[in-house]
Amino acid sequence: MLAKRDGLTELEIHNKSKQIQEIFTASHFFKESRVLGVYLAHGSEVRTQTIIEAGFENRKIIGVPRVIDSSSIKFYEIEAFSINSLLKGKFGIPEPKGTERDVTKLIDLLIVPGIAFDLHGYRLGHGMGYYDRFLKSQGNMTVIGLAFDFQLTKTRFLPHDNHDMKIDNILTETGYIPMI
Repeated sequence: MLAKRDGLTELEIHNKSKQIQEIFTASHFFKESRVLGVYLAHGSEVRTQTIIEAGFENRKIIGVPRVIDSSSIKFYEIEAFSINSLLKGKFGIPEPKGTERDVTKLIDLLIVPGIAFDLHGYRLGHGMGYYDRFLKSQGNMTVIGLAFDFQLTKTRFLPHDNHDMKIDNILTETGYIPMI
């Protein structure tokens, strides 16, 4: 799946991401949220810039992840989407500096990336477990995975262990996919 996603052209990523972001920002999930945790897209991941900008326009608090150590992430508030206000993080992904306000415990809607997703709510990430550990340590929040249609396996479970945390919804360019 990663090879297929990496094989998308920048135009395909842009167009599919635009559809996903438009569906997301029109959803009740977005409209009812107050504090949004959003990843900053890297490589061929579904882009999130429009979601972040819509959050600012709708006076939402936007938190983006920063790797704290080898096992944890925290979300720090950003007040503008500017690459200049971010640092290159541990994996080459832009991150907040960590001097901003920590909004980790305030998030009510979390957007997560992934390589693959199944209909049971399991996601396959890059194998580091950051989001699984984050979700296990947090309270009540809605979790939505953003993916392109082909990243969803509809016929089988993804491999998972006890430490893998389920997400609530998956959103692709064709809409929200209910979990079984």
